[in-house]
Amino acid sequence: MKPPAQARWAPDTGEESPSPADTNANGPAALFARRALADPGGTALLPQPGGMQWSGREEISLTNAEAEMAISRLAAQLATFGLPPRALFGVALPAGPEACLTIAALERAGLTPCLIPLSWSPEQIGSVVESLGLVGVATQSRVGELTPALEWRDLAMRYFGLRFLTAFGPAVPDGFTDLDAVMAQSGVPAAISADPAAVPGPSGYVSFDQSDGKADGAPVAWFRSWASARAAAESFVAATDMSPRERLLTLIAQDDHRGLTTGLMAALVSGCALEAHGLFSSNALAQSLPGEGPLRLVAPGWTEVDLARLDFPENLCGVVLVHEAPVRFKAQTPLTHGVTDALAFGEIALLTQPRDARGRFALSLDRPDADASMLAVRREADGSIQFRGMAAQAAPLDGRTPPVEADIWRDCGFIAEVFAGIVIGVTRAPASGTDPAA
Repeated sequence: MKPPAQARWAPDTGEESPSPADTNANGPAALFARRALADPGGTALLPQPGGMQWSGREEISLTNAEAEMAISRLAAQLATFGLPPRALFGVALPAGPEACLTIAALERAGLTPCLIPLSWSPEQIGSVVESLGLVGVATQSRVGELTPALEWRDLAMRYFGLRFLTAFGPAVPDGFTDLDAVMAQSGVPAAISADPAAVPGPSGYVSFDQSDGKADGAPVAWFRSWASARAAAESFVAATDMSPRERLLTLIAQDDHRGLTTGLMAALVSGCALEAHGLFSSNALAQSLPGEGPLRLVAPGWTEVDLARLDFPENLCGVVLVHEAPVRFKAQTPLTHGVTDALAFGEIALLTQPRDARGRFALSLDRPDADASMLAVRREADGSIQFRGMAAQAAPLDGRTPPVEADIWRDCGFIAEVFAGIVIGVTRAPASGTDPAA
């Protein structure tokens, strides 16, 4: 029988949590390490209430020190696989502490997280495994009625290169590394990849754009450096005026740019505690909303009507509604004051803006107060939207080699309809046969 969850994740008494030498790094591993040094006992990650019902895993909350130790242990295990630097390693996990820790551990081990949505079919996953040459995956044995680990086991039988299978959860299949058992290991693992510059190629992650309108519906892989990811999160945090005292509760999966920017990276940049719900439950949301400290809720834009029916507690300091292009906005919105709108343009950029003083939708392409070096936006005569700046430096993955980033204007593939300076809708640009990042 496995030890209790908190005992599995907690650092051993007297251990000194290792941290990367480069404390100025931009990725989640270094940001977690910095928090552990500054505030070891502060809360880092919180579980979804009732998560054991759909995952079979005990609910755990982690302090900054406990999260740092968990990342170090995972990274040490990944290092034993002997994989090439920057190799693509799949992350097919529901939102929650496990996904956040795994992404950070892969970065620390010198590998590239490849974020795979749990909603994908085996055919979609297989096409990505084959085209990108994924060498392994971190997944879960059970997510509701799904059994992701068994699906990945079947895929590994067809793709020889997919050799390193790992999973959280009960009844981990044979042939998998049990990541819960890794968490139970004692002793201090050696620091992994102390100097990111010593590993060739840019450090970052791969996510997928499924809104590109391709006839075959195949997802397009995008690479984004951790420097760009941090810039995007800083832009988002500045627009929402998020503070370290808050608890960030997100209902969005950490499996693409919008989810990572408004979830894990936003929490790390702002200093917030993160509570990510992996499988939506109205009961879990109702249990999570009340609390003593200020709460920031991040939810998909299409849930606004349902959220407006809730009796929000006094500790709720703001709601962020995350929309995805293409989208059409309504003139009258159910929620008004305390709302911030964020619009994701595929995997290229995320625009964030609070509603105006009257609580009305006010998302605009005119950003006079924004740092243009971080994220600049312009609208061409034909309505097409282009982005520039560190927060928009993402590009389609060419083969298996991360692209060289450049500070250029990038056409996002969408056209904005603007009325009185406010974006009232975003549609897909007509196919031109050109690279959206050219």
